[in-house]
Amino acid sequence: MKHIFCAALFSMLLSGCDVSFNKAPPKALVSEPATEQQQRLVFDATVEFLQLLDSGNVDQTWPASSALLKATTSESMWTNSIKAMRLGLGAFVERNSANIGFTTQMPDVPAGRYAVVECVTTFTRGPATENIVLREDNNEWRVAGYSVNKRFFGSDDSDKEAP
Repeated sequence: MKHIFCAALFSMLLSGCDVSFNKAPPKALVSEPATEQQQRLVFDATVEFLQLLDSGNVDQTWPASSALLKATTSESMWTNSIKAMRLGLGAFVERNSANIGFTTQMPDVPAGRYAVVECVTTFTRGPATENIVLREDNNEWRVAGYSVNKRFFGSDDSDKEAP
């Protein structure tokens, strides 16, 4: 009886899910050259954004977000998503490395100048990789996306100073 119940429950759960496998390898972002000034501006914008997150002021990130982000999501969805992503990580402890890449080609977004910042971050519940996507809007770098993934194996440290 338990097996029938479990099978029925599993099938109900799957009926509401879209499960698919993409066998094509992901497209690698090609990093383009950037000036030292552009790198510094992106670094500074990233530091400001992460400081707001680390201090628990997620709601204050919306005013500094890119027009692209604001056109594709609401303020409440943005802030609630970030809070949910960071919920199980615990408090911020330290950032050990950061990598910055620049591109004009990102999947599923309009053409533009983008920067992708990857940080290896330690939280009280373990290490994670944070990815911050910034877009240049009117000569100003603004956050267009954020994700965080728990790290399970070693880390790739870089020579860059972390935000």
